[in-house]
Amino acid sequence: MDCYWYISDSLRPWEAAVVGTLARALIREGVKLHSFCGGGTESLSIPGLLSWHSLNATERALIVGTKGKLWHLWGTPPSWWKFIRLRSRTIHTLFENPAKDWKGHPTVLSATACSSGESYIPPAFEVKMNWSADEGKESFEETGTPVFLLSGGSAEEFEVFAEGAAKASSTLRNFDESPDEGMKLLSSGNCILLLPRPSSSLALLSAFVALMGIPSVAVRSALMDEMLGKEGYVHLQSENPAEAAHALRSALGEGGRSASAFARRNITDTFSPEKGARKLKTLYLSLGGDQ
Repeated sequence: MDCYWYISDSLRPWEAAVVGTLARALIREGVKLHSFCGGGTESLSIPGLLSWHSLNATERALIVGTKGKLWHLWGTPPSWWKFIRLRSRTIHTLFENPAKDWKGHPTVLSATACSSGESYIPPAFEVKMNWSADEGKESFEETGTPVFLLSGGSAEEFEVFAEGAAKASSTLRNFDESPDEGMKLLSSGNCILLLPRPSSSLALLSAFVALMGIPSVAVRSALMDEMLGKEGYVHLQSENPAEAAHALRSALGEGGRSASAFARRNITDTFSPEKGARKLKTLYLSLGGDQ
């Protein structure tokens, strides 16, 4: 089987990690994978991966015009994608699933978010994630008060949760305003993820941080239940400061530790790289990848 991948630079670090893990497992399954990316190649760790920008104009034109009978696009489509679709079977995976942007056969990484006409690909996770050069910081640290990282919330919600964090003798930071700084905090292990509005992508992020021993606090949702298990995160019952403070205190103590441990078991039992790779291989064969 011969397959070409293009990985957009729109992918966030945890999304790229899912793609990289699936790619390595797919190669182990015997798929001959030719992969290109629109951004940096280091975080993906895919054997043979080439930066699209490292190719000259002639090489790019040759690839777009002649290479590959089956292509898989991950993320936002590049401007030249329409030329690939003229001559090849194409698959497209978006992480937040806006249907109007599909370019090819649609796939999603959440069974909960999968609708009619789409194919579900189980995401893949590796048990140990090295997100920084420092070793020994993958586990949730019990020393010191962790920082709460809020993602996916409004400015008004930030104020409410900041008050709740203060009541829990902690502090709150907005992950979305400074994602690079947020990633450093996640690498340190001394933080807790706070998700008032979980999305498909943020559910993937919660799975990654759970494997690092970091608990999540989130509104109860089918997306989070699917990814972490119903007991794999601390449930946020409401968004008033008193209820928020109660949930955050729970996450700082035994509630956070037990939820994180439950989530790790659910992730490793449910989302192995081999499972995702087998589903991808079956999908490619069904769409003509065996030709």
